[in-house]
Amino acid sequence: MKKHIIFCLLLIFGAANLGAQSISVDSDLLGKKLDSLFKQYDNVASPGCAVSIFQDGKVIAKKAYGMASIELQVPFSQGSVVTIPYSEAREFISIAVVLMEHDGLLKLDDKVRTYFPDLPEWSAQLTLWDLLNHRSGFVDEWATLLLMYNSMTNRFETEQFLRLLYTQPTPQIEPGKGYLYSNSDFGLLRLIMEKASGETLPDWMKKRLFEPLGMINTRMQKSPLDIVPSHAFMYAGSTDDGYRHQDLQKTSPGGDYYVLTSANDLERWLAVISDSDSEISQAITKLLSNIRQIPGKENHYVIGYSKASINHHEVIFHEGVNGYTYLSRIPSNGYAVITLGNKDYDGFAEENKAMVNFLLNVSPPAFPKLITTPITLDETALTKYTGNYRWLNQTSWEGSRQTRKLSTFYIDEGKLKVRYSGNYLIELIPVAKDVFYYNEGFGMQVSFSQSSPTSPMQAEVTYDDGYPGVVMVKAIEPPWQPTKEALTGFTGTYYSEHLDFYWNISMNEAGQLVLKRTTLPDLSIEPDGLDQFHYIAEKGRGVGFDQWLLFQKDGKGNVVGMTVWSMRVMHHEFVKVND
Repeated sequence: MKKHIIFCLLLIFGAANLGAQSISVDSDLLGKKLDSLFKQYDNVASPGCAVSIFQDGKVIAKKAYGMASIELQVPFSQGSVVTIPYSEAREFISIAVVLMEHDGLLKLDDKVRTYFPDLPEWSAQLTLWDLLNHRSGFVDEWATLLLMYNSMTNRFETEQFLRLLYTQPTPQIEPGKGYLYSNSDFGLLRLIMEKASGETLPDWMKKRLFEPLGMINTRMQKSPLDIVPSHAFMYAGSTDDGYRHQDLQKTSPGGDYYVLTSANDLERWLAVISDSDSEISQAITKLLSNIRQIPGKENHYVIGYSKASINHHEVIFHEGVNGYTYLSRIPSNGYAVITLGNKDYDGFAEENKAMVNFLLNVSPPAFPKLITTPITLDETALTKYTGNYRWLNQTSWEGSRQTRKLSTFYIDEGKLKVRYSGNYLIELIPVAKDVFYYNEGFGMQVSFSQSSPTSPMQAEVTYDDGYPGVVMVKAIEPPWQPTKEALTGFTGTYYSEHLDFYWNISMNEAGQLVLKRTTLPDLSIEPDGLDQFHYIAEKGRGVGFDQWLLFQKDGKGNVVGMTVWSMRVMHHEFVKVND
């Protein structure tokens, strides 16, 4: 499990010394701070990062650490080209569509069916603004395709993508009002932009956006197989468990809008967005006047900006939903920090935000001190902690509804273990009465408590890095346990008209229901509430997430269909076609 990066936001948001001001930093002090922050990456076995720090448009520090290619032993540099993670491209795509409006190629108030009339009737009032704001109601292409495949890297052509939208029977959310982070929104926006301009979007952005700014190494990706000079491929993993190459990229209209850039080019980007008179800066102003904040994120906007107030200074972080921060700006005093590297997921966001703290003279908060010395508990003493626990008060950037998250605590080989989320399994170490500890790249403490002997057990999770904790409550009602005869009523073949795809549910020799799909491994499904079942789906090798099936019955109690739902699948319908 990747170490949470949002703790850096807490470090920034919660630690401000309100009497402090920004400081004038000499180059030696700044260099020592950078070397300290990046020490663990300053070697030939680590991904790399290029760092540039500015004040009032002037470079006050510039360094590079680690490797552009670990296997070829090529050092990282300011000219190394990185494919920034998926959602970070929203900044560049969003600005590009405003420039197209400026050039008279389209209008953000245009109806989407003006460009693609075969889109469903329910989408008639949707505009380009709705696509930008993730409020269209269109399905998320990859979450929906995972009902048929177990990877988000399958090839998906434009014809297939449009067919998926053309045949969508009902909206996932209220069109124009709800919120669902849907890759299909930006995929459709891309196709509209290409139709309006008469060019591929990578070609148009190169000619209209990047080349005029002198960003010679920046491009929108045409194909993940393209040869790109000085390309530093992404690495996943950590110094603790070793690095490996990043998973293959998505390939589809909704998954193929990656942007490649270098630290040198980001210097030019910084200059133009800092100039209030530039058309790029004015495009950003227009976007910020009519875009929404993403639920479950702290002041994060759909175009890939997060904002914070630190020591009475507004700080703007350029980052996606996973927190890969490649640029931060403090407009009030002209400071800016670029950290562009080839470490996957959140990249070097921790170091970027620590530098913001340093420049604003903010002392980091005192993080929780967790108990770590093990004690011995026998298996009998562990039994009271076992069971299914529901996470309280959860919201997510993936959708606006409250998230259903479950963790299962169980005993295995005399140890207390937990299926924390999806298929992420961890072993807890007892360290005090009702207190357990876990450490794998980050420290986590789980404290169990009951307000009374008859009240449900609660589990409070505390992280050693300041990341907001979690409170879970154990289910007190006996779980729904249908008889074998009742389970038989759920067996049969189910058909999704939208996907033109069949699922089959059968019963194995152990009396468990098994979900069978021709393109996926068989999965056991477990009861989780009346007529509802839970299972763990995969979006990549070994990367699981929770998904549920809710069955519908007719007036006679016969099963007639089911609804599949998870984080970005709101209510996909399957109709039962036989027993």
